[in-house]
Amino acid sequence: MPKKKVLPPGVRERDGRYTYRYSVPVIVNGKKTRKQKETPSFKTPKEAYLAGIQIEAKRLEGKTIDEKTITLGQWIELWLEDYKIEREPAKGTVRSRENGLKCLKKYLGEHTKLKEISSYDYQAYLNKLKKDDYEQGTIKLYHSAASFMFRDAKKKKIILNDPTEEASLPVFKSTLEEIESGVVNIPKFLEKKQLQHLLQYIRFRGKPQEYAVFLTLAYTGLRIGELLALKVSDFDEEEKTISVKKNLYVDGSVKNYVLGPPKNKSSIRTVTIGESVIKAIKGQLAWRENKINNGELQHDADFIFWSLRFPGYPACYSRYQKRFEIILKDCGLPDNLTPHSLRHTHVSLLAEAKEELAVIQERLGHKNDEITKTIYLHVTEQQRKLVPDRFEQVMNS
Repeated sequence: MPKKKVLPPGVRERDGRYTYRYSVPVIVNGKKTRKQKETPSFKTPKEAYLAGIQIEAKRLEGKTIDEKTITLGQWIELWLEDYKIEREPAKGTVRSRENGLKCLKKYLGEHTKLKEISSYDYQAYLNKLKKDDYEQGTIKLYHSAASFMFRDAKKKKIILNDPTEEASLPVFKSTLEEIESGVVNIPKFLEKKQLQHLLQYIRFRGKPQEYAVFLTLAYTGLRIGELLALKVSDFDEEEKTISVKKNLYVDGSVKNYVLGPPKNKSSIRTVTIGESVIKAIKGQLAWRENKINNGELQHDADFIFWSLRFPGYPACYSRYQKRFEIILKDCGLPDNLTPHSLRHTHVSLLAEAKEELAVIQERLGHKNDEITKTIYLHVTEQQRKLVPDRFEQVMNS
């Protein structure tokens, strides 16, 4: 009688080929249970067993997936975890993706099976966002998050078809009144005289660091997270530059700060600065030195701008946002602006100085940005109106 073949644990033989049998968690009628599955068949028991080891390793990590029953909510959770590891996105980008996918779950249903979401369902979701008065920019961001997620699901063989693949973003047409009045959604910024008034007020009546913070934002166009992440080594007085290589994220207390990469690759840059910024930063460094000499340092991380409550820790964005609102009111300026508006102000003043759009975009750390382009075109409109006159002069000379 032939001796029975001994197979590795979990391996089964059928018609001369071998599979590995395992179980995956599923949800049936809202209750958690397990379902038996098998790997594809292999020529040898060893191949089947090795495939099984990989599956068990994933199971221990909580990543085994039943493609037939996985829900939208389950896949979003798994995808976000992998997305953070595989892409290492900035925290702000992660928050944007999470917000978009949270909205997707709300509209399509957390327990809806992923494979059952059709192109029609997804298009209806986008249309519903417009009907519910979501702004065009928000819909674009939410679509980007969903598209990214479904594309990965298809790539990893979780679904056969990507419902976002041929989706159309709802069109937002300008009304007749908007066209006739020339209304364009221009990002908010300060005019030159308004900025001068603001900085003059802060210089003489502001609190410690505020003048250096707001002047540097206005004169460089840095994002505030980039500014507050600056360390002394990023400032080069001799070369007249600031190196932008990181971004600051604060979760609650500034003691829980995290330094991450800037928004994108083009955000890693060297920004040239003038005497006003150099003088402001040197004043800030002298203020720091005085605090250190007085024994007030609580955290030695070499930040240029400090938390007033915890010297040495980085300054917190929320504080400057609140202070900016108060200062604007005190100055009699529009109080619907934020520190980020100083970045827009920087664009407008460079455009007014006839600096090229490409140069401005490079300075701000993005190759192609619609907001910058909109501000630029708005500010240079008067210059464009003079083009026909200049052409006439050339022809008549």
